[in-house]
Amino acid sequence: MMRHSRIAVAVYLATTLLSVAGCGSDDPAAPPAEEDVDVDLGQPPAPGPEQPGDGQGVAFAIDRLFLGDTDRDGKKTAGSWKQYGFNIDGKVSSTISEDLCRPADGATPSDVYPDGADGIDNSFGSKLVPLIGSLLPDPSTKVTDAIANGDFTVILKVDGLGAQSSYNPLTAKLYGGATLGTAPTWDGSDEWPVVPELLEDAQDVESAKIVFPKSYVVDDTWVSGPESQVAFQLNLTISETTIGLTIRNVRIAMDLAPDHKSVVKGTIAGVLETAVLVDELRSVIGAVQPGVCEGSGLETILDQVRRASDIMTDGGQDPSQDCDAISIGIGFTAKEVQLGQIAPPAETTGVPCGETPADEG
Repeated sequence: MMRHSRIAVAVYLATTLLSVAGCGSDDPAAPPAEEDVDVDLGQPPAPGPEQPGDGQGVAFAIDRLFLGDTDRDGKKTAGSWKQYGFNIDGKVSSTISEDLCRPADGATPSDVYPDGADGIDNSFGSKLVPLIGSLLPDPSTKVTDAIANGDFTVILKVDGLGAQSSYNPLTAKLYGGATLGTAPTWDGSDEWPVVPELLEDAQDVESAKIVFPKSYVVDDTWVSGPESQVAFQLNLTISETTIGLTIRNVRIAMDLAPDHKSVVKGTIAGVLETAVLVDELRSVIGAVQPGVCEGSGLETILDQVRRASDIMTDGGQDPSQDCDAISIGIGFTAKEVQLGQIAPPAETTGVPCGETPADEG
């Protein structure tokens, strides 16, 4: 496989954007007309008054991931994808909306819409996760099992976080957790190694590339801050196969437990650039099912990805343009850990469709 085989989920700053999507919709019903809906719904809470940090800070490591094939209790429920994400484009879109980008590659509005609850944009969960599940069954369960084994995690370290219910601003840093070497205890003592790809200085664990300098807490909900221009790649390893998702226009929010030592409900949202993801999936599919590389099977799958595009790369809509990106929403929970040592650089393995193994010339 083409990504970090040693790391089940690694997150690192990317200059190239990867995207993903799939096919099918489980709910043809249109939401209420946009003029009847408050489009401020489906957004994370706004910041409160200035209140500087007064605590030692906490590093939260994701312990469960929800990709859209299950609800937040881990149960397979139709339409679970609707609860993950945010209303990125500020619209509550349906099959009759007229102010949206044009569906791509011959798709129709009914192939892409309606949105999820309160205008949540998540074509990844609606369209792509079923496609991933057809190749790699039970993706949310498999990726969470890998975390429970200590194979990987994603870490958000919120500096200055203390006991108060609201802060503004707080600096937060994002890390990729490398292999722990054992199953985590989740009692706050786990020292999780971090991948060097996410550091400006591979010798300094505090030199995170992905920083949210204007994050805040409102009524025990942490928010990453204004829409981030940082793009980061989230590598999801499912059954030893890694799928790279580079997310831009990133928005992250997480509801904290009363003691601020764990996350009871978290959301990562943004957009994925379709053309780049198609290249990523070409690699992944070639590793999972090499036989698909032959004939028209691969292009049929990739066409399904293109037709899932529902938004523009900048997170907006433009009715004069074809949609060129796919909205994404992922749920998670997290627990306190300690930052460990810096791991060695990850290795890459695998051969995608169209490439020849090095030992074969």
